[in-house]
Amino acid sequence: GTIRGLRGKGAADLGAYIRTNGVTAARNTAQVLTGPYRVPNVHFDMALLLTNKTPSGTYRGPGRFEADFLRERLFEFRRRNLIAEHEMPWALPKVQPLDIGTETDSGDYCMTLYRCLADFGWSEKENLQGKLIDGRYHGIAVGCYLEGGGSGPRENVRMVLEDDGAISLYVGSSSVGQGVETVFAQIAADALGLPMQRIRAVHHGSTTYVQQGYGSYSSRSIVMGGSAIVQAAANLQVAIRAAAAKNLQCEPAEISLDGDNAIGPNRAGIALSALAASGISSEGTYASNKRTYSYGAHAAHVAVDPATGHVALLDYVAVEDVGRIINPLTLHGQTIGAIVQGLGGALLENLAYDAGGQFLAGTLA
Repeated sequence: GTIRGLRGKGAADLGAYIRTNGVTAARNTAQVLTGPYRVPNVHFDMALLLTNKTPSGTYRGPGRFEADFLRERLFEFRRRNLIAEHEMPWALPKVQPLDIGTETDSGDYCMTLYRCLADFGWSEKENLQGKLIDGRYHGIAVGCYLEGGGSGPRENVRMVLEDDGAISLYVGSSSVGQGVETVFAQIAADALGLPMQRIRAVHHGSTTYVQQGYGSYSSRSIVMGGSAIVQAAANLQVAIRAAAAKNLQCEPAEISLDGDNAIGPNRAGIALSALAASGISSEGTYASNKRTYSYGAHAAHVAVDPATGHVALLDYVAVEDVGRIINPLTLHGQTIGAIVQGLGGALLENLAYDAGGQFLAGTLA
């Protein structure tokens, strides 16, 4: 029941040429092959092949689902081998020859598995496994995972106090549909003690906005960019206090910020909009090479028609520890979208080629 080691080999078809990040999925497959489990001895060789097929690249959790698909069909003793909370941080296998290492940061991996099994009703559904009911075979399965995010090395942010007292926010992380404009505005408003409506705009997508912009790869925007916003907000408050103190002829330490106003001794105040003419802005930087690791467990109940191959998804439960939740709506959208995307990959998508190497699924036609 206790796993002592894992040895294997794999091959990744990179297509006709190596795209940007083309080897990332293969590298990740090897490094996260052990997933959230305690596997003390690992050796996995991954061959990279160039063929006449379409070049491959990174796609939402590159390398993770390949590793999970292989590993979760091998493991039968999940509870016993999940990394325990007291064993954190746990070093994942190093990628050679580049000597790329990483380690988990924290977590209670058993908790998400237990919660998933309970909410799914695993013990009640176990007797359905393999049963033929009304012409369909039923099956249940559970899988555990971990996913790295928060990739460094740093991110930069700039804040500007506008003439009407609103704040313009310039970030190095770009929106690629994950809703960072909303979440970044929330973080900025919270850090500044202002209503969210006072964050006039979130500008992104161009490195002209900040000294250095690093981007939105590897689930990093909120960890890196959000942390830089907190730093920039603190710096902006220092600049506002300094300008207000000069105006009110007192020390910056005597200034308190109350919404749209800076308050000095004897409740003397000045509006932030009145201070904007002095050109108040700030920058913030957050640097880290320590990745964060979310984790969880998913369970599915399906019914398969053996005559047609049709698969019906009857029940699906996901329990994930994602750390601090900034915006529940966007979080749930990410989770549901990922589940649907995974179902599409498992049940619908196929990159088909003919005998001559011609790609047959280039369009929906």
